[in-house]
Amino acid sequence: MMSFLRTIAHRDEGTGALGRHGTLLTSLILLLVALPIAQMFSGSTPRFTILLTLVLVSAIVVNSHQRWIFTVAGVVGVAAIAVIFVAELTNSAPARIASDVLALGLLSFTTLVMLNSLIQTEEVSNDTIVGGICVYLLFGMCFTMVFVLLTEIQPGTFIDVGEAIARSDADPSLHSTRLLYFSFVTLTTLGYGDITPNSDIAQMFVVAEALIGQLYLTIFVARLVGLYVGKRHIA
Repeated sequence: MMSFLRTIAHRDEGTGALGRHGTLLTSLILLLVALPIAQMFSGSTPRFTILLTLVLVSAIVVNSHQRWIFTVAGVVGVAAIAVIFVAELTNSAPARIASDVLALGLLSFTTLVMLNSLIQTEEVSNDTIVGGICVYLLFGMCFTMVFVLLTEIQPGTFIDVGEAIARSDADPSLHSTRLLYFSFVTLTTLGYGDITPNSDIAQMFVVAEALIGQLYLTIFVARLVGLYVGKRHIA
């Protein structure tokens, strides 16, 4: 099993990983920056859906280093994008739930593949740093999709200053934008308190995200320092 994971990581490092990871990082940053800006100028457009689609395409590209991984990512990603468009055209709740599940599946799969590469790497490089940032942002995106899915299944799972967060036909991206904000506030343990989970399962996911965010940063930084110091001692 360990040799299999090392093989995946080594193939990832040897096939233009920095460019692929840079593409994914750009799409994630674009989502975070462009989403609130787009809300100012076009509040009723499906801006979250459009930007999420870009992230999903980048996630497919980043998994192109090995055939079976690319096949899995491609199938799930294309299915997710197709169902997203169907959901937008039909305004169907089951289609939205299916698209959320598929998008979550691709993002989670990509996170695990990239996290494995970070664990297996033996030296600090630009790709290691870019990949590490991508994994951190992907954690936030994965939990965002979990929160969006929970809200789709049960509106009111999250409360925003006394009001239930739910999808609005007037602005179909507003609830996703708020949950994206809440996810990264939780990941970084800022905890402003304006949005709160309103069910047991939501509370458990929120706790899990806060723990993962803190543990990942601690372990990732320690890993980088350890690799750097080890390399200097060898030199």
